[in-house]
Amino acid sequence: MPDPQVTRTLTLAVPQMVHAVGSVAFVVMSGWALIWARGLSRRRDADPHALFILRLTAAIFALSIAIAVPALFKPPRGGPRELADAVRSAAALGCGVVALFIASARRDSSAFGALRTRVRELERDLGGLVSATGELRQQADTIRNRAEAASTLDAVTGLPSRKLFDDVFARELKRAKRAERPVALALAQVDHLEKYAGAFGRQAADQLMQGIAKIFAGQIRDTDLLVRYAPDRFAILMPETDQEKAVEIGDWIRSMVANSPFAHRAEMPGEKVSISVGVGAFPAPIADIAAFQGMVEAALEKAGAEKNQLKVAT
Repeated sequence: MPDPQVTRTLTLAVPQMVHAVGSVAFVVMSGWALIWARGLSRRRDADPHALFILRLTAAIFALSIAIAVPALFKPPRGGPRELADAVRSAAALGCGVVALFIASARRDSSAFGALRTRVRELERDLGGLVSATGELRQQADTIRNRAEAASTLDAVTGLPSRKLFDDVFARELKRAKRAERPVALALAQVDHLEKYAGAFGRQAADQLMQGIAKIFAGQIRDTDLLVRYAPDRFAILMPETDQEKAVEIGDWIRSMVANSPFAHRAEMPGEKVSISVGVGAFPAPIADIAAFQGMVEAALEKAGAEKNQLKVAT
């Protein structure tokens, strides 16, 4: 049989111990929750409800102290009152857990809010990156277009280059052959250009080529194509133009160049700046496109050997 005195002692001590331990745990948890809530309220990106949580946990902390102090220092009373104290301490412990959970949940919510804010910032950064990528792509397209344009334009005169001429020339001659319509080609070479550049400088030679290009451009139609064919040569492709008309245009331009007051003309042979011209018209005796171009170039070589002359391709 258990000793009645021991049984009574245990009956008094156990509820009192449970009450004391629960109250102390309540104080500890409530204090921890208070510290967390205080830290949340001081953050720069604090949750709007952080101050309310701080006040709530402070009230619970104060309540825990009010419950814990009597539980620690009052003597055992036994009976139903001790049982009520034990229940109250268990309830206090539950309140501490709730306070701890609230503070922790608010902290996690605040952390989640900060994470969500960071995600939005990253989304904005990503949007900016996509926009910047689009701008870079547009810049690359612009540079590519400019490069393509530069490859078909002469940097000195601003005229189309040989590359563009070759494409248009082949296409135009095919059209003329298919439609049985005339098309003329005139090639012009600036006489003594290398001598001019050697005596007066490359810049002066470029200015000379620009001046001659302006004379050519002023004497052709909108439907004609004027290009810088080579460093010392120009070409005029003239659709719907027969040989007789092409010779007339070529000789007129040759005459205008020879009589123009270019810089340093007095120091040049014959005291003038001159050009030599080769002219041919299609359909020609040779129907092949490359052969026709070769015939006009051969006529230019003959004119260039004599200087300031015009020769017709035959």
